[in-house]
Amino acid sequence: MHSNTARASQTTEGRLWLVTGASSGIGRAIALQLAAAGQQVIAWGRDANRLAELQSQSAGIVSIQTVDLAATEELAGLAQSCAKQWPQLSGLIHCAGIQHDVLMTDSGYDAAAISEELRINLAAPMELTRALLPHLHAQRCAVVVLVSSALAFAPKRRAATYNASKAGLHAFAQSLRAQLRNSGVRVLELIPPLVDTPMTAGRGRRKLSPDAVAQALLRQLSHSRLRERIWVGPARALPWLLRLAPHSIQSFFLG
Repeated sequence: MHSNTARASQTTEGRLWLVTGASSGIGRAIALQLAAAGQQVIAWGRDANRLAELQSQSAGIVSIQTVDLAATEELAGLAQSCAKQWPQLSGLIHCAGIQHDVLMTDSGYDAAAISEELRINLAAPMELTRALLPHLHAQRCAVVVLVSSALAFAPKRRAATYNASKAGLHAFAQSLRAQLRNSGVRVLELIPPLVDTPMTAGRGRRKLSPDAVAQALLRQLSHSRLRERIWVGPARALPWLLRLAPHSIQSFFLG
């Protein structure tokens, strides 16, 4: 069906991508692997030094920009400037995210922290996508990738705001896909498990590497048909587990 799939030749050939959160973690790995595959990348992130180091590693990183995604009111202007400077831009990958691994009752965790997490993880991807949609609609074929999380489907006990932001991003992907069903803009959701990034330092075992997540995305982008949801690594089992034993799985994560 046109609403669920797209030809790979339309989605990967000669594409210029905007990748957020590119200064570290999943975003950095995706930016480098896209560039290694012959794509061009505009890299946005919060760390200017890391972005400069990233650009020095590949000629495919054609532009870097330090952007605070928490300042959502500035994103429309940044998007318009980016589209004007790079009229061939036709791919958008939302990788930026933060997580406060706390309980809601922990001291120091307040409204400001909740707001920052929701703005970066959820409001920023929504606003940046909205601002770029007129430009993406004008492309022959465009792709929007939203990096959600297995925690959108099986939330853990801690980091309630992060869980909620990723569940919201999943819902946004579904709604946006339906809105763009008859357009040339494809909406993909990348769903990784626990990944070994600076955000998860000191937590969890058997983490997947950012490179493995990036490889999973690039494999899908090279296929003759694109999947709407790209479950990565151990997360691939989650849909089946939630069907077979939903209460046990939810209890395991929430315990």
